[in-house]
Amino acid sequence: MIKFLTDAMLGKLTVLLRIFGYNTVYANDLYELDVSHLENFPIHLPNPIPDDILFQYANLTERIILTKDLPFYRRSKDQSFFLEGKGVYNYLRQLKEKFELKYEFEMEKALCSNCNSPIKKVSNKESIKNKLKNSTYAHYDTFFQCTNPECQKIFWNGPHIKDIKEKLNKYID
Repeated sequence: MIKFLTDAMLGKLTVLLRIFGYNTVYANDLYELDVSHLENFPIHLPNPIPDDILFQYANLTERIILTKDLPFYRRSKDQSFFLEGKGVYNYLRQLKEKFELKYEFEMEKALCSNCNSPIKKVSNKESIKNKLKNSTYAHYDTFFQCTNPECQKIFWNGPHIKDIKEKLNKYID
């Protein structure tokens, strides 16, 4: 399956790709990731992370770099894709055309929008009650939770998902 590394300008795109189940590491995520298993990869990263380190990470983890940085793209053409223009739905359209991505929303296939980890269905709604607003808890029955113990973000199929689907239909399909 295709994997991406998005540069620091593409946070919203990162979130949407994760929601659609595409394994996507955001450049700024590298500060939080355990990279000790990657041969010759620096453990302590400068801020901001230089392009050559992003390129090295993408190569080591077999990811395609998504960028709006033209000089960076020119140096890494074989491993990257340059996104033109503005707007996250414009970028999604370009990615759909280039990589034949499908934007089907299924919670079971989504990744955590926060940390890129798998999510799983919550078997007992009561177990997460203290992590939700009362109105969310009252109006929804099915929840999913990030499997990363340090994250544990909770998800549900709320109105924000309907909004994303409507924008996909308007700008992409």
